[in-house]
Amino acid sequence: MATELTAEKLAQRALDVNVVSEAELRSAWSELGTRSVECEQLKQVLVRHGLLTNYQLERLERGFKSGFFYGDYKVQYGVGAGTFARVYRAAHRKTNELFAVKVLRKRFSNDPEQAEMFRREGELGASLKHPNIVAIHEVRSRGTEHFIVMDFVEGHNLRDFFKVRGKFEPLEASRIVTGMIAGLNYAFQQGVTHRDLKMSNIIVSSDGDAKLIDFGLAGLGGGDATESSEGANPRTIDYAGLERATNVRKDDTRSDIFFVGCIYFQLLCGQPAIAETRDRVQRLNKSRYQEIRKIIDIDSSLPLPLVRVVNKALEFDPERRYQTPGEMLADLKLAMKRVKEQEAGAVDTPVDTGPLEGHDPEGQPRKIMVVESDTKMQDLFRKLFKKRGYRVLVTSDPERLFQRFYEDNKTADVLLLSTGRIGAQAVQAFNRLGEEAATKHVPVVLLLGDGHGKLREHAKIDKHRSVIQMPVKSRELRQAILTVLNNVS
Repeated sequence: MATELTAEKLAQRALDVNVVSEAELRSAWSELGTRSVECEQLKQVLVRHGLLTNYQLERLERGFKSGFFYGDYKVQYGVGAGTFARVYRAAHRKTNELFAVKVLRKRFSNDPEQAEMFRREGELGASLKHPNIVAIHEVRSRGTEHFIVMDFVEGHNLRDFFKVRGKFEPLEASRIVTGMIAGLNYAFQQGVTHRDLKMSNIIVSSDGDAKLIDFGLAGLGGGDATESSEGANPRTIDYAGLERATNVRKDDTRSDIFFVGCIYFQLLCGQPAIAETRDRVQRLNKSRYQEIRKIIDIDSSLPLPLVRVVNKALEFDPERRYQTPGEMLADLKLAMKRVKEQEAGAVDTPVDTGPLEGHDPEGQPRKIMVVESDTKMQDLFRKLFKKRGYRVLVTSDPERLFQRFYEDNKTADVLLLSTGRIGAQAVQAFNRLGEEAATKHVPVVLLLGDGHGKLREHAKIDKHRSVIQMPVKSRELRQAILTVLNNVS
């Protein structure tokens, strides 16, 4: 029979793997007043003070002795997992700066060929420095430990974003795709193609910028179009199918353009351009790439300038497709300009010609940062405030909020903290904002979710720090934001 895990045993395990220090534990014991407490009580204190995350505690409870650190990076929790690697959010043990650490799965770590491919992919990606490409800072490949250290981008991959949103507004979809192509164009100019473009390899940051990840598969065992299907890298089957069908080499940038077109198609009309399947034979079938339905037949309301860009990107014949990402980028920017002009001409001049409420007296958009862990609520807040002229930043982690203010005390003009799924943690962050020098003058609204009314008594308010309770109308929420903004001394 397994021995029950006591608070002292948990503390010793944390010390043994070096995820907490003696001083940090002494502080936790001091707050509790005794070591004779339930394990759950110690866990709550450690999490509340940011000394351990739930992910770290789970591993400690299960008796794991590894996986807490990769080099100088302390793992906080997992943010994504694929067939070949897992991605974690981690903090540098000395600077506490946040990074994403991509770790090759154990079953591939002992395979020299897979490990070498992983290393080369990381080193090639590290050579690319562009705002629309997630930067790689370190590549470690020693023994059976293989990991890549990247920028941690607050946001979601486009696949998960699409699952929540469904199809996007045409200009919003176009903005995302513009960022993708800008990153591809830079890489193309450095002689690099992507070779694994799909929604899960595009991160949309909290302020709506698209950033590409996982460069480097071109030339890393992807397989030429002339090779047999058995020789194709599992991560590039779709590329191999297109290349074989169109008789182009594996590093042809026009293949990347085709798959950008597929993503753009799906964002605009809500349906995939090519049939989704796990069957290898079907994925290599020529007709899958040749018989794509016209997007205008799916949604006839789409702006024609954008439709033309999609159609050209998806031309089966590579010679009729855009020949470079730069060519597509120029065409898309022009198409977006035309759509904006058409929309401006179609809208009557509003009666109220004053500034949007989300703009400051000089007419510049105010930045509102929303702390909310529920993706559907994030989307609602983003739409609500963007419509009123605000620039909207979103994070699901209160600790990340403070990190951003430490880096730049002008990160946001106003904050909205939602207790949503994080409950009391949001109230603690609300109070801490009023205490820390970098944030105490920033206006904040704390939005209490259903069933969180009792948390109000713990919130420390003043003229530019207020609390409101769900359910609330959007007009009331907007007014609360304006009130705290106007009350800043």
